[in-house]
Amino acid sequence: MTIYDIAREAGVSIATVSRVLNGGKVGEATRTKVQDVLDRNDYQPSRVAQGLATRQSKCVAVMTVDIRDVHHAAIAYEIERTMAAAGYSTILCNLGGTLARAGDYLRTLNAQQIIGVFFVGSVFVTPQCREYIAKYVPDIPILFANAVLPLPNAYGVLSDEEDGTYHAVKRLAQAGRCNIAFVNDDETESEQHKLNGYRRAIQECGLPERCYRAERSIEGGQFATTRILRQDPRTDAIVFTEDTTAVGGLHTLLITGKRIPEDVAVIGCNNSVYCTICYPQLSSIDNSLHETGRTAAQQMIRLLNHEPDVEKTVCLPCRLVLRDTTPPMV
Repeated sequence: MTIYDIAREAGVSIATVSRVLNGGKVGEATRTKVQDVLDRNDYQPSRVAQGLATRQSKCVAVMTVDIRDVHHAAIAYEIERTMAAAGYSTILCNLGGTLARAGDYLRTLNAQQIIGVFFVGSVFVTPQCREYIAKYVPDIPILFANAVLPLPNAYGVLSDEEDGTYHAVKRLAQAGRCNIAFVNDDETESEQHKLNGYRRAIQECGLPERCYRAERSIEGGQFATTRILRQDPRTDAIVFTEDTTAVGGLHTLLITGKRIPEDVAVIGCNNSVYCTICYPQLSSIDNSLHETGRTAAQQMIRLLNHEPDVEKTVCLPCRLVLRDTTPPMV
């Protein structure tokens, strides 16, 4: 049912219906008559149309490189739920694995009067993305989930992955592991923080540093683990920066006859569903994915409500979730 139908049934003009919908000045008897028709037909006005009429929408956007990534999906899910509970609509912008479309999306979002944008993942911390934001959306709140970008209208929520990785490696060393390999998958800011945590723990424990790169996938974890075992069969622990890659590593270890964790301990990161659907169940660094999404949305709502003193950066703690792939303390 359209606004025209409502006006016809209530016997009033379209302008009167519009005033009722937008809280304008209307006589009480007329307001009651129009509202009765609205309620009887369960009429829900289009937020897009309202935005065009009032020059203000209640719609935000979530930008992600690949929504299939469980990390990004968990954050986007919490953002949408929290924003919806506060009365906002959310548009998902999935870039399909590349940043090249980010500028086109932001230009379109600006034309649609989007009032806030979330960027999910540290992959967006680039000079190119900074240029796009400054050019297309310089005057609306920007929230980075798991990242920070120095712009006047940009805010960030991230987890302390450096500290989380540091404590994971220290836990392995305290369990007697002395040949700990590290596998990461990219050169993003997030991955660099994890690498810093690994190196700090390794140096404090006086152990050899062994870093490897792998594609974020089951196959990437299999390939990296094969390479690790070939280069040093004495490897007794591997820390992966992604659960998906860690599961691939578990496959290779089991196929090659390694006992887990007796021969080789394994720790992943994200504490995703992959940890409990694989065998043996994977220990992982919980980097607060769901809390990151909720907190980012809460920050955005505060900014949209023009609240004072909104923190530019919120840092959430990580914790190590121990399962079958880590040994007991010695």
